Amino acid sequence: MEWWLRSRGIYSLIGRLEPINLPSAINDHLRGLSGCVAVMGEEPRVVIVGAGAIGSSLAGWLAPKYANLSLLARGEALEAIRNRGLKCYLKGERSSASPIRLRAIGSLAEIPPPDILVITVKDYDLEATSRDLRAQLGDHEPIVVGLQNGVLNQQILPRHFSKPVYGVACYNAWREGPGEVGHEPRGYVILGRPTNDLQAEVRTVAGILALGLNCVTTDRFQDAAHSKLVINLANALMTLLGPQRRPESFGLLAHMTVMLQFEGVRLLKAAGFHEHSLGHVPSWRTIRIAAMLPESVTTPLFRLTTKRIGLNSMSQDVFGGRTSTELEALNGYMLDLARRTGFPTPINETIYEVARERFGPGFRPISEQDLWSRIQQKVRDVGSTDGLRARG
Repeated sequence: MEWWLRSRGIYSLIGRLEPINLPSAINDHLRGLSGCVAVMGEEPRVVIVGAGAIGSSLAGWLAPKYANLSLLARGEALEAIRNRGLKCYLKGERSSASPIRLRAIGSLAEIPPPDILVITVKDYDLEATSRDLRAQLGDHEPIVVGLQNGVLNQQILPRHFSKPVYGVACYNAWREGPGEVGHEPRGYVILGRPTNDLQAEVRTVAGILALGLNCVTTDRFQDAAHSKLVINLANALMTLLGPQRRPESFGLLAHMTVMLQFEGVRLLKAAGFHEHSLGHVPSWRTIRIAAMLPESVTTPLFRLTTKRIGLNSMSQDVFGGRTSTELEALNGYMLDLARRTGFPTPINETIYEVARERFGPGFRPISEQDLWSRIQQKVRDVGSTDGLRARG
């Protein structure tokens, strides 16, 4: 295994990982994999589960550099990738993207037992997917990686698998159609465990993912996961306002986004969490400063950011007509944390309530001004204006 790591340049690729005895950790783990004959130089069998935005982009980055990779898909996506390959491209380069050939499967029965499963389906599909995978695996126990927004996967995966590892995906990707995914510049993933055990498993996965994207491990995974939740709070806000952006509304949109995330930062601090770096994702300090700056400064920056990124995962679901979303796992979880902490979060509470009213069949966007009026009313009802500054 040490030969395999060196031959593929993994030592240089994972320079940003926390210090580890990587060859020893991976060899020790592979010797214990159920049903796996771990020999020097053998590549672990990796299966990415789900051909959505995160699963497809991850597969697109890994496949050219890692041969022992399969993508577990279904329906139109499975057919498209088998017939035409996977198109994975940077935003704005769709027309020039060349298909990537990789092994697409519809069942684990099509390949030998996998050593690593990277599950990328969203939280609302995770329970059913986990039950199905468990049935297909039988007694085999691979490493299982959960790449979902939020922390609900920490409740679901241990019910079905003995060695779950968790990841925070710090990049934006969007599904353009079956077998086609667009993305921002190369992604960034943080891996860890809330209890900091199973470190050999964490490092095994990190060493492989580092071939395709920036991958780091952490001993503060809950801080990392909750830091990402602050950013994800804005998914529901952006979705509620619909796919069209009116130029005259950018100031108010930027104001609500910054204040929502600043409210989230203050909640996490009150609940005892600490900031964890998320690569290029805005820091808590940046959010705090933005919350204090006038709109004349924040609006142009916000306009550039929204042009650069694609639809967030919640918008993709709602605009695509799905009835299930990540609302409960993201805004709902943070609202529950606020109640347990005794910290008022009127902005998130308003967005959650309006989203519950509107998400679903026949979705109708709300205007920026109407949403802001409801937020102001909620602030008056709660009786707390702490952290909510006036526009200006």
